[in-house]
Amino acid sequence: MPAASGSFAETVRSHDWPRYIAAQFAPENKRADLFTLYAFDAEIKRIIQKSSDPLPVEIRLQWWREVLQGDRADEGKSHPLGVAMLDLIHTHRLPLDAFDRYLEAQTFALYHDAFPDTVSLQAWCGETSSALIQMAAVILDPADAKTAAEAAGHGGVALAVSHILSRLPQTRARGQCWLPADLLSACGLDREGFVAGEDLAAMARVSKAVAELGLGHFAKFKALAPHIAKSVKPAFLPVFVAPLGLQRIAADPALAHQAPPAISHLRKFTAVAFAAIR
Repeated sequence: MPAASGSFAETVRSHDWPRYIAAQFAPENKRADLFTLYAFDAEIKRIIQKSSDPLPVEIRLQWWREVLQGDRADEGKSHPLGVAMLDLIHTHRLPLDAFDRYLEAQTFALYHDAFPDTVSLQAWCGETSSALIQMAAVILDPADAKTAAEAAGHGGVALAVSHILSRLPQTRARGQCWLPADLLSACGLDREGFVAGEDLAAMARVSKAVAELGLGHFAKFKALAPHIAKSVKPAFLPVFVAPLGLQRIAADPALAHQAPPAISHLRKFTAVAFAAIR
């Protein structure tokens, strides 16, 4: 494995354990490419999470957009991940517009607005989490990836909602609200009330509603899972981690606004590995 590929694998191992484990079930000649894609996702999330000032982050996201489009050839060639991503896109004919929508959607994470409604939340999950699953599937087998698009859609929403709920204490502390305004309203809250966090009963209601939304998508994904081709299955394995957090919050929604107990690497490994061999 080239040195850069080894570095990307280590990045994924450190920042996205379920995807690191899932990649081990892919053919050996596909793993480096999966690690490149997942390392790119980890890098974008790192950029967003490390800064409280949206402007420099938006500039950096635009830089990445231009690198992937080939508009910063000299700079891209000096960035190992940039070089690897350009090669990945070319080799597997990954759609540039999907990356453009991914980066555009990620800018939402920089600001304090709630999603306008549940449809907008699901669309955001589709442009980020679902798109990543679908691109991983294309890397594994482009023909079989086409037949698994619906599973990628539902699985990506379940996984993204699980991540959103797991980070509510951190995002609230930054004054952010990553929840849909229609669910907030139905539970007796608005963005300001959510950030203030004073109505604990309403906070629990909205957490439960969002967790149930994620579980609904996981149920649809699980119904489709038996029809996913074996060749692209490793791209979908991380989704099986989603219910670990969603079920916990649905049963005890107050956890989402405290410090949710971390789900161990062992439980995540077991969920991914069991799905892989089942």
